[in-house]
Amino acid sequence: MGVKSMKVYVTGMGVMSSLGNGVHSMFQSLLENKSGIKHFPDWQKYNGLHTHLAAPVPEYDITQIPRAARRTMSRMSEMAVLATLEALHQAKLKIGDHQYTPRIAICMGSTTGSPEMMEAHFKKMFDRGGPEGQLGTTFFKVMNHTIASNVASALGFYGPALGISSACATSSQAMILGWELLQTGLYDIVIAGGADELHYTGAAVFDIVQAASRGYNDRPNKASRPFDQARDGLVISEGAAVLILESEKSVLNREAKKLAEFRGGMYMCDGTHMSQPQKLSMVQTMKEALSRAELTAADVDYVNAHATATIQGDQEEAKAIAELVGNNVPVSSLKGHFGHSLAACGAIEAIASIKMMHENTLISTRNLDEVDPECAGILHLRENKKMSIKTVLSNNFAFGGINSSLLLSSIHE
Repeated sequence: MGVKSMKVYVTGMGVMSSLGNGVHSMFQSLLENKSGIKHFPDWQKYNGLHTHLAAPVPEYDITQIPRAARRTMSRMSEMAVLATLEALHQAKLKIGDHQYTPRIAICMGSTTGSPEMMEAHFKKMFDRGGPEGQLGTTFFKVMNHTIASNVASALGFYGPALGISSACATSSQAMILGWELLQTGLYDIVIAGGADELHYTGAAVFDIVQAASRGYNDRPNKASRPFDQARDGLVISEGAAVLILESEKSVLNREAKKLAEFRGGMYMCDGTHMSQPQKLSMVQTMKEALSRAELTAADVDYVNAHATATIQGDQEEAKAIAELVGNNVPVSSLKGHFGHSLAACGAIEAIASIKMMHENTLISTRNLDEVDPECAGILHLRENKKMSIKTVLSNNFAFGGINSSLLLSSIHE
């Protein structure tokens, strides 16, 4: 960055995921090598949709959210609020009640507004030939900044808020941007994350470009196979994840507990192709992230790969990681467990990586039975490994050539 960066710490974490709601439940499921992927037989009715697999979030209790606030929320906003409440609780941070907090910012988003509500809205519009019968609250569920605004509303938050939207890189970008905002000295705390809800149209986006799993509809437990020779595409998921990022000064003033150090990261667009990832830009993004974090490739103990189980995406990322760290650094993807939770995946995987550091246990790539030769050259984790790790590099790559990489380090005091 040109000047020495200020230290930033993670002081709170919250998760809603296909492997469980709450950080403890989610990580326990990872340790037990569970899959959140299920078969959705109802999806067979959609013409042209070949994938019938998805990974839903288990049922949750929405009574923690004020009834009045829920009127403008879709499922994705509900999950985002619940994840935020868990993170704030862990950080022992009380905000809201409409108290002006200019030094605390919200930075979170989603791929789009609620797809479920968009479908319902436009179907009614077409059926009735106009806006007759539309609810006044619908727009607040489908607007692009619905996550940030609804979280703020539920908390009674009065301060800066940004809505980030870059598909699979959304929450990763939100965290890196949060780190950048803290570096300016204008903020003390950033609440960063992302959320997306499950809907067949999300699966269809990938199915149309033949990037969704089609061959495992009858075997959901075997679907989503990052780096595997028999992989045939991703499985869409849903969820929400939020991290509290805090400046060192604020941590000291609040006597807050440090869960991990957020070392920084980089987000870049290669401007090459809307759907085909590129090795060279992945390598450059990882190198820039390391430079900003004042680290080198030799400092990386584990790589949490984006690897979604698509053919080209996994190949390009494996080659990029191999060029950066060779075959001596353990690498795994968690998409075989969670499915692909889109805007939430970066924050979910960051939280999982922090838990790996806490538990001295690396989580392996699920369903990796036979490594694709095109994905060789890196040290694939095919079973969980007890190992002390200091620094994690975590990747997330999105459509449009949007690449992001971030670094996390453990706390040793």
